[in-house]
Amino acid sequence: MNKSRNKLIFLAPLFTAILSLTLFMVAVVRGWMGAPEGVGGDFCEVSDGLIKQPANTWSNLGFVTAGLVMAWLMWKGAFAENKNAFTQTTFTPVFFSSLVILLGPCSMAMHATLTHIGGAFDLLSMFLISAFLMAYAVQRFFDWKPLYFTAVFVFVIVASEWAGSGNYRHYFNLISGRTAFALFISVAGVFELLNFFVRKLQHEIKWIVFSQVTFWLALVLWNLGKTNSGFCDPHSLLQGHAAWHLLDALSLFFLFRFYVSEQCLAGKAAVPTP
Repeated sequence: MNKSRNKLIFLAPLFTAILSLTLFMVAVVRGWMGAPEGVGGDFCEVSDGLIKQPANTWSNLGFVTAGLVMAWLMWKGAFAENKNAFTQTTFTPVFFSSLVILLGPCSMAMHATLTHIGGAFDLLSMFLISAFLMAYAVQRFFDWKPLYFTAVFVFVIVASEWAGSGNYRHYFNLISGRTAFALFISVAGVFELLNFFVRKLQHEIKWIVFSQVTFWLALVLWNLGKTNSGFCDPHSLLQGHAAWHLLDALSLFFLFRFYVSEQCLAGKAAVPTP
């Protein structure tokens, strides 16, 4: 990669972080998302201040930090010896690290305001991540071109938003936005297994193990810290859901390390063009 492209790998996510955090703060201060409506009330924390759930809000800076660290490492060529889409293109590292960064301000929008608009941003950020995981796993399995990655990515977001909208529920009530998120994450996991066992892609497996262990620990702490649980203290800065954010950010960083460890051997996986 030439120098200008290398700079973009870090500067584009940095711009994403600055812009999204600035918009978040302006929206909260000016009340653009409206008055609190109780959305996110099952996450224990309560405050009368401008930021309704301080620990649950600011812990999301873990995602911003993780995304910027990913971008920094890619900019510095830390994994240049590996041959995969993260190390051989500009688009993939910029896109993934920027999505991880956006998880922060989007989740902050809900926890800071407890509004439905904030909740919509929170769900959207989750869908962006599940869409990437799904599209990237499928693309590598079928050896697809970037156009098909884009098609799968858009499909997952549209399908997830439809599931989260609830407009179908006068016909049936089987799925929700969170269910769709879990479904697409699970399908992505299946394709990653196929990439390993069928496509024989080479990775440092320890990173996906670390990612999974961290995620499930985060899920346990989230559930222990829910409203009305024995571990819930609404006015404490030690919140189970805040731990969920920080550990999820670490889990995504481990997932990133899994991705960049991939070796695209001849005939095993395609490296998409930038």
